[in-house]
Amino acid sequence: MKQENQIEKFIELRIEGKSFDFIAKELHTSKQTLLEWNKEVKTRNAVQEGKTLKTNSIVKSFGFDLQNRLNGYLELSQRIKDELAKRDLTTVNTETLLKMSIANDERIKSLVNKNFEFGKNKSVWEFGVNENGFFNMNLDE
Repeated sequence: MKQENQIEKFIELRIEGKSFDFIAKELHTSKQTLLEWNKEVKTRNAVQEGKTLKTNSIVKSFGFDLQNRLNGYLELSQRIKDELAKRDLTTVNTETLLKMSIANDERIKSLVNKNFEFGKNKSVWEFGVNENGFFNMNLDE
């Protein structure tokens, strides 16, 4: 029972990327014992699966962060365009808003040049500018 607990702890520490030397000190066991445990297919598979889950979690959280930033830029772009529609384009503030709109559209373009995958069917959303200068979102099936 104690050895099973130690092997579980060994797997957790390996998933975290800890060295055999560190783990040997942590578990008060020899490095040779750890190497023997690591030779077992079940143990190696558990470590690999844990590392994969950890990596996927990091990638997924980055994707959501990227999606949130994109949504924020799109919302800001729409607010700027709505404000521009209300204004006389000869004012200084309008010029500033146009510059902001162009800069924001560039941010959006730089983000959407990367492909985003959503859902189980891994459909890819493609973004493009239409004839009015607005972004279209078309689902590529």
